[in-house]
Amino acid sequence: MTELPFQQSPTLNVRQNRALALAGVFQATQLTHMTALTGRQSIGESGNFYFEQLIKASLNIRPSSNHSSQTLDFFNHLADISLGLKTLESSINQPFNTAPKSRLPKLSNTKLPMSYAMALLQLEKKVYSNPKYVEIIEQSQQKILKQLSFFDHNYLHPSIIANLAQTYVDTAGQINPRIMVRGNAEAFKDSAHTNRIRASLFTGLQMAHLWRQLGGSSWGMVFSKRKLLRDIQDLARLQYQVV
Repeated sequence: MTELPFQQSPTLNVRQNRALALAGVFQATQLTHMTALTGRQSIGESGNFYFEQLIKASLNIRPSSNHSSQTLDFFNHLADISLGLKTLESSINQPFNTAPKSRLPKLSNTKLPMSYAMALLQLEKKVYSNPKYVEIIEQSQQKILKQLSFFDHNYLHPSIIANLAQTYVDTAGQINPRIMVRGNAEAFKDSAHTNRIRASLFTGLQMAHLWRQLGGSSWGMVFSKRKLLRDIQDLARLQYQVV
């Protein structure tokens, strides 16, 4: 018996699709966190790979035209979201710790991706309930998709990332409370660095919208943690098949 990487996309049930979309949100916020702490050049090839997969998906997630029930329609393989699956599983298994002598949750660095993800889920509802913001997103998607042909379909080209970042600023960035990203203060002075962070948040916003389209709800997350954890573990196993 040997294990080989999955060669074909499996058919997922409704809950698994929803869990995978949520993992996409957490992949985006983990990349946001990594970039904020270590800089845009330090997330490595694997980080850039996961970022690129999210950008591709975010350009194709539409407000109302998605009739697909398969999250994998926006990705090539389950492995494209494996960072998000790991981050989401960790967040469920290790929830916020309450600091001594304080009623507020103590946000350690490991919990920041979870904090960003919860904020994005709330922002998504506000963004997509505003026709003006929806129009901005759709126009930006079309513009960027046309631009890609000029950049040899390099999704990580600085101009593509800058446009994604600006789309975030023009939509979610206009809504209070804004997401406050913690990281290297000196690095934040670099526009390319902040563009990567905002572009990452935009991809998370789009994955949150897909999650909502698939029936995701914040209350469902709170009261179905065991089911969600089981779905995540099943998805992790599906990345390999036994032959």
